[in-house]
Amino acid sequence: MRKLFILFFTLFLTANFYAQTHLEVIRASSYYLNAQLDYTAGNYKNALESLLLAEKNLKGKTNRDLEFLKIMTHYQLSNFKQAYHLAKVYFEEGYIERKKSFRNVISYSKANEIDYEEELTAIFVSLEEKSTEKATTNIDAIIENIVTKIIAKKVSFNSYIQSALLSKATEKIDYCLREVSNGTLKRVYENNFLNLTMTPSNKKYSYNYQGTIRGKAIHSSDYKIKVSFIPTKATLTTHQYNYGYKQQDVTFIKGAIAFKKTAYKCYSLTAPKHKTSYFTNFLIKKLQQKTYTKRGTKMYQISFSEKEKEWLQQDANLKKLQISLRSKGLL
Repeated sequence: MRKLFILFFTLFLTANFYAQTHLEVIRASSYYLNAQLDYTAGNYKNALESLLLAEKNLKGKTNRDLEFLKIMTHYQLSNFKQAYHLAKVYFEEGYIERKKSFRNVISYSKANEIDYEEELTAIFVSLEEKSTEKATTNIDAIIENIVTKIIAKKVSFNSYIQSALLSKATEKIDYCLREVSNGTLKRVYENNFLNLTMTPSNKKYSYNYQGTIRGKAIHSSDYKIKVSFIPTKATLTTHQYNYGYKQQDVTFIKGAIAFKKTAYKCYSLTAPKHKTSYFTNFLIKKLQQKTYTKRGTKMYQISFSEKEKEWLQQDANLKKLQISLRSKGLL
């Protein structure tokens, strides 16, 4: 007896859980009416959204009015596989017998004086054939969209250089002087700094650095160098577009170290003096080896969406995109 009572109680709860309230039926009817209006106006996407909301409020108790309009909406949206599946269910699982109506609305069949079964039968074979066709894709439109995205997202050289370029650069030279103090010969260490400041040039990818170096043993000397940058070679895969910028070379323009006193090496009091050309060559080498950006070569990536990746893996689509990018100087 106790088991029987539990069974009836469970069935009662289940029935109530799936039962529709009066307001839910009214709400479903309102969504269905909106779907009819959108479908008639050709707003098929909105119509489908309203039909799904109506279906949600019906709590599984669908009917032929809703199912017919859902089939036709998918059909108009070219969702042929989904439309064909729903049409099969409509005929095979008895939607013809589901006469349950929405509340306070005129059905699509009455409003348009049509017979659902006749309409679906008329398009069934065509729908069946369309459901197995490979969807055609507007290749030119997809390529244009990807190229447009790359152009829009690509960081320009000016934007890169504004955040990457160092405004100042410094190098130094070290040498020793020899002086006599209280009758004793001593070494005097000397550090002289060349402080360079960046100035724009008249070329797009080049910047000048200028500065002056002076010290106890050397004459004041003005230095100038030109730092050039180039875009890295852009590459393309089915997943992303890669590009970047890097420092190309450093051109020495002017500057030389001239001694006004004898400058010695510093490791001992008997160390030899520096050759006249030593510091001139030293600074040229150091300046040409120096990096004038904060992080060296900068690489960027523009990733593709999952659908774009899938499309680029098909046929010769990647090659077609490469051709389009080359024509615009992007590869």
